[in-house]
Amino acid sequence: MAIARPIAKRLPYSDRGDRWFYWHHFFTQHDRWPGKRMLFNDVLYRLKSGPEIVSPLRLKTTDKELAKEFIAERAGAKYNVPTIAVLRNKEDIDKFDFPEECVIKPTHGCGGVTILQGGAQPDRAALAEQLTGNYYYAARERNYRDLTGKLIVEPLLFQGHDVHDFKVFCWKGKARCILYVNDRNVAFYRQLYDTNWSLLPIELSPYGIDKPTVDRPLVLQEMLEVAEKLSAPFDFVRIDFYIDDKTLLVGEITHCHWGANDRFLSLDDEKALSRLIFDET
Repeated sequence: MAIARPIAKRLPYSDRGDRWFYWHHFFTQHDRWPGKRMLFNDVLYRLKSGPEIVSPLRLKTTDKELAKEFIAERAGAKYNVPTIAVLRNKEDIDKFDFPEECVIKPTHGCGGVTILQGGAQPDRAALAEQLTGNYYYAARERNYRDLTGKLIVEPLLFQGHDVHDFKVFCWKGKARCILYVNDRNVAFYRQLYDTNWSLLPIELSPYGIDKPTVDRPLVLQEMLEVAEKLSAPFDFVRIDFYIDDKTLLVGEITHCHWGANDRFLSLDDEKALSRLIFDET
């Protein structure tokens, strides 16, 4: 990443400049050039650098507000995190009476989440600045480039207890495996499970095979069914969930996992995941 940043500043923000950036950044992350093989990061590289990433449906479902329309249509509104409000301008932010406990996040980017608890008030000026931010300039992910800046206010899930993420990798409408992400604020690690909830011997950094395994979610089958309904219009996509023992909610729809830059312990690990997802050697 340290090598890619100076390159990013010198390259124009255009389709051609973006392709040069992707090509160079891929090499710095993986110590190889992207190719035509059905390797996990290579497949995502082709998605990221090609026209499909800016198709109308991928753009719509990148927007966290509009994605909820898609989720309601294909799977059911009950799988959406409830929306308290959508703040579209500084005036909306200034006059909005924020709940004592809520989550505020930009619909047009990645990260930038504000969590309010105990009646704390947000920095409204900082929230207003988020409206003009463009996540495309952080890593040139073009599906974010033309999104409208908004903030969405949602309830704090599961009484504020630690929320662990379950991310389903889907290929051509089929759930292939699940990435479990341990709480990022405590001891961040990740583990891959197959669709029967067996831990896979595939290491993604930060590595987690040596960590305690997670109990099979009670809503596992429902999660896989919802993921397949939502993934049907796409080739590769990642469907992200928040769950507890009885509640299943879609967090977001992620089109290019880690921007095609996720790191494996070894190339053999990447090949193993590729075979599992794409059904190819």
